[in-house]
Amino acid sequence: MIAIKRASHINGWLFLLAMGAGLLSLLAPVGHFFMTGTAAWQQFRDGELVRHLEKQVDEAFVLRQPSIALWADMNYLLFRAGRPGVLVGDNGWLFTREEFYFDRHNETALEQNLQQIQLATCDLQRRGKQVLMLPLPAKRRLYGQRVATAVVPAMEALYPRVTGAFANDGLAWINALQILEQAAPQQPVFMRTDTHWSPAGASAVAAGVAAALTLPGQHDYHTEEVAVQPYQGDLLRYLPTSTGIGPQRSEPLARYQTAPREVADDAAALLGDSMPAVALVGTSYSAMDEWHFPGFLQQQLGQDVLVFALEAKGPFQAFREFLDSPAANDPRVRYVIWEVPERALIQPMNAIVTGDNHACLDHRRESGSAVAGLGGTGR
Repeated sequence: MIAIKRASHINGWLFLLAMGAGLLSLLAPVGHFFMTGTAAWQQFRDGELVRHLEKQVDEAFVLRQPSIALWADMNYLLFRAGRPGVLVGDNGWLFTREEFYFDRHNETALEQNLQQIQLATCDLQRRGKQVLMLPLPAKRRLYGQRVATAVVPAMEALYPRVTGAFANDGLAWINALQILEQAAPQQPVFMRTDTHWSPAGASAVAAGVAAALTLPGQHDYHTEEVAVQPYQGDLLRYLPTSTGIGPQRSEPLARYQTAPREVADDAAALLGDSMPAVALVGTSYSAMDEWHFPGFLQQQLGQDVLVFALEAKGPFQAFREFLDSPAANDPRVRYVIWEVPERALIQPMNAIVTGDNHACLDHRRESGSAVAGLGGTGR
């Protein structure tokens, strides 16, 4: 009994010492914040002081990172799990939870988003543009066998449902899923620890887009690999384990560069007055340099490409920016490729087109797709 009581006292003192050390570690940064923060009083008046102080404390607390890592290590070792939002597969493959689940809120968002695509593309067609939809499949459609998680039936049916809606609306579309399935045996078409495709996947889809558009090449573009760098995927943020625990923290990423072989010598190019015939509107799949999708597209098309793509903004925000740009009304821009990840379509997004006057929809099914031959192979 005495030994147990003594051990209890020792544990209590150790706990107090640990807490005291943690609190003492905060005194210096907090004091420094108030002594050097000339706008502290103004921040207090604006209601921002607590938020800024909280951020300072989080950054300075010496036990913060070890505590986070310890909890993540236990969660991974005991349950093969990370933070909510990530699913852990075998051989270090990670997936986002939103690729597997579907509920009534997703259904509502999907219906609204498909209607917005219908209205937005109708708007572009009224401006004389030919629209090519590029629905990108979720990563688990290619590598779902690497994780022991069942897929909700409505989520499994999402890609054919989306492409079916495009076909019913008379929209041309590219079957990116089929293209990636054909390319996957040669190289991974998605990154192991990321939600995005790999450069190999982006290159394969770019070739498929070019084959569908069949535009006459105007430039001889050359793409070459310039480096291979270690890359840490976005899903690792949900798995902040210690070094040596969990998936390998980096994977090789080939970096590419695309440039024309010839020097532009036409008057329009020299004066900076040229306008590409093709516009690419999309998300981080198109915006991030790591995947090099616009570069691959330029090489495959033999054309310059005007890029309207945003990271972490969803496919609708980029489309709104394109509609608001001079390019949307420029007759020289004839083709618009709209890259839309399927998993983005089940998330709520702000409307692109508002109002009740959508008379152009009455004529869409009669006119059909303006790009001959597209969409048929996707069914």
